[in-house]
Amino acid sequence: MAVRIAHISDTRLGARPRHGVKHNVWGEEMRSQLLENDFYERFAEIFERIHLIEPSLDLVIHSGDFYNSPWEHNPSQPPVVAQETAIRVLKNFTNKTKIPVLIIEGNHGLYRSLDVSLLDSLKMAVPGLDVATQVDLKRAFRLGEPLMFSYEKLDVYCFPFIDYAVLNSMALLSDFNDWISTKQTPNPKRVSIGVAHGMEIDRSLHKPIFEMGYDYIALGHDHHMHKHTEKAWYAGSTERWRYDEIRHDKGYLLVDLELGLPPKITPVHLEFIRPVISDKLEIKLDDTEETIIEKTEEWLEKNGLKGPWEPSTAGRARLVIEGVSPRVSGFELTMALEALRARVLAAESEYNIAQFVWSIHQTEAEHSPSAYPEIESEFLIEDPEGDFRAYLETLEIDERYDERKLTKIAVEALRISVTRPDESLRLEHLTEGEE
Repeated sequence: MAVRIAHISDTRLGARPRHGVKHNVWGEEMRSQLLENDFYERFAEIFERIHLIEPSLDLVIHSGDFYNSPWEHNPSQPPVVAQETAIRVLKNFTNKTKIPVLIIEGNHGLYRSLDVSLLDSLKMAVPGLDVATQVDLKRAFRLGEPLMFSYEKLDVYCFPFIDYAVLNSMALLSDFNDWISTKQTPNPKRVSIGVAHGMEIDRSLHKPIFEMGYDYIALGHDHHMHKHTEKAWYAGSTERWRYDEIRHDKGYLLVDLELGLPPKITPVHLEFIRPVISDKLEIKLDDTEETIIEKTEEWLEKNGLKGPWEPSTAGRARLVIEGVSPRVSGFELTMALEALRARVLAAESEYNIAQFVWSIHQTEAEHSPSAYPEIESEFLIEDPEGDFRAYLETLEIDERYDERKLTKIAVEALRISVTRPDESLRLEHLTEGEE
């Protein structure tokens, strides 16, 4: 029996870029900030496209990080507009199409210290919506019950985000893997889907999920839309949350399934009007603060960001400034860039820019925290795994070396150096949780 689903993820409703943002510009007057509103528009666009283009769907799956907050660096609820948008869009979709929607909980939108979830209140407001929260996962695990939903043509087994460190500290890793293997077992006579929010890099993606024989595994947490295995895909995020995501396609996955056959995956990509630009500027030995500012202005103009203010096309720009000149101090350059930003983002500016951020990489520079470009980034280096893999691609690696293991060593070394600088990298860091 043929089954068709739409797989979306990481919509991050309520995300509000804060650094270097033009003041008093609105997506919806006095209700949502301009760049915050981009996330709402993409969310509505996704469901409108699914409604119009994919009327034969059996299910829409959202694989986590529905809201942007709460999370460990921001314990506040999502903005009211985020919650209103979620209810309005989902209720309109389910009323018109009668297509069920299933959402699992990710690490964003999760109250880690409370047994309560915003997804439960969303479910109460939207007919035809199913949710699987971390509370549901803990209950199913404790009672030895499956966490699954059955629909007319398929069964879905849910794996909301659960922190590896929590399971490990409570000595429950083995028991949790046993629960997956014994309680989340699919019916071989029905199409089955696993939906999980996790990644290998933080060990929140549990290996037994891939041994259960699901016909498809819908993954969330990684914002990059890509194939993880033959039967498992990340749908990626629907909007560009960080600057390093501009190289990724955004949208959703259309998945066609038949029992016992490989899934057929069709990526559906969104087109963006707002330009998001990230680039590097090299400091020369004879550069001064004045020449660097001139080069920065030329860069902004070259990228089409000079012109009258237009909210829908106002760009987001990040510049990474690298190098050393004896005529440039980090402090003075930061002050010069702050002055430029004030001029670029002024009400009467000659630039069509909604956000301008930078980072300065000088060996002797003192950096201003306000100049850093991360948008509530979860990593000081935005994509350590991706960056190191990209670096490996530039090298000629001996076939005897496993590039995935080399990447894991590099990422673990970086994590330990940042979080536990007095500790050294040991073998158990690389093999922990592995059989």
